[in-house]
Amino acid sequence: MAKRRSGEEDEGLDSLLDTMFNVVGILIIVLVVVQLGMQESVKQIANSVQIDPLALEKLIKDLEEAQKDKLKVEKELKDLDPDEQDLEMLIQRLQSESTAKEAILKSQQGELQKSIIAQKNALEMAKKADENKEKREKLSSDLNSALDEIAKLEATLDDTPERAQKAAKVVNLPDPRPAPEGIKEAVFLCVGNQIYPIVDDPIRAAARKRAEYQAERGARKYVKDPKQGIDAEKFVEDFNERPMSDDWFRFEMYASGRDPRLRFKPREDGGFKIEEIQSARSRFRRLLSTVDPSKFYFKFIVYPDSYEAYVETRHVTDQMGYLAGWTPVDANYQYTTWIGGKVKFGPPPPPPDPNKPKPKPKPPGPKPNVLD
Repeated sequence: MAKRRSGEEDEGLDSLLDTMFNVVGILIIVLVVVQLGMQESVKQIANSVQIDPLALEKLIKDLEEAQKDKLKVEKELKDLDPDEQDLEMLIQRLQSESTAKEAILKSQQGELQKSIIAQKNALEMAKKADENKEKREKLSSDLNSALDEIAKLEATLDDTPERAQKAAKVVNLPDPRPAPEGIKEAVFLCVGNQIYPIVDDPIRAAARKRAEYQAERGARKYVKDPKQGIDAEKFVEDFNERPMSDDWFRFEMYASGRDPRLRFKPREDGGFKIEEIQSARSRFRRLLSTVDPSKFYFKFIVYPDSYEAYVETRHVTDQMGYLAGWTPVDANYQYTTWIGGKVKFGPPPPPPDPNKPKPKPKPPGPKPNVLD
């Protein structure tokens, strides 16, 4: 081993060199031992193997055959391994052919789609043609039936004798205007295609007298509380138990607020019919003759079902020199009138405020156009 130097640095270097020499020495010894072992092993194998000449000859032939097979395989591999440039050209050619075939396929698909659509349209047109054929056949059948019906009607018309034409009706054009001063109205109700005269003055007087008598006689029955006045429901019910009537109407009382009123209900078949109106000696003509044309004009209230009767009546009244006008109403209209008198229903209204100023009187409006 190397001699140690003095100092700490010399001691570290000496230790490193000692270690390296020790390792190298050991490696040299191991190498020598291994080499000697291998030489000994080779000698032992050579001494132990006996070579057979026939086997050696066969081994040589097998090696030659193997060499030939190797050359053959290498040649085939060379044939199968094309040049890189040729391979690239082959790939490009295959890609071109693929693109061309794809374009052809798309074209064929488009043509096939067009063919399918055309075939579908042809089927739809054929179906519509069949439907139109059925419609044409039905229309043709209907037309033939209509022509046959027309022919039958024409034959019937030829066999029908001619009817005498009715005389034309003369209708005056309307001329709306007020009634003359001092002239009153006489009302006719045109309903059910009949004419009903309304004579309401004597009916009102009779109803007023009867209502006052009923209220006086049944005061305890109808007035339970003086502050509440007459019970309208009970009073009207008792009054209508014995309904009033004349030749043309039945009358029915009803309450309108505090006032009793009469509702006119035409008798069925109680009015003047068109045949009677047209007759010169009818009861209707005699009734009209009792009315003074200088004191009364006629007002006709006409329902939707009675225009024919109204026109006939106006023709007669115009011939007789009466002034007249008319008012059309709907089918739900009901003619009513007041009764008046002392009978009032319910509690009385509060007294008027004496301090409230009286309203100024309104100027009279224009007279209504009651004539036409």
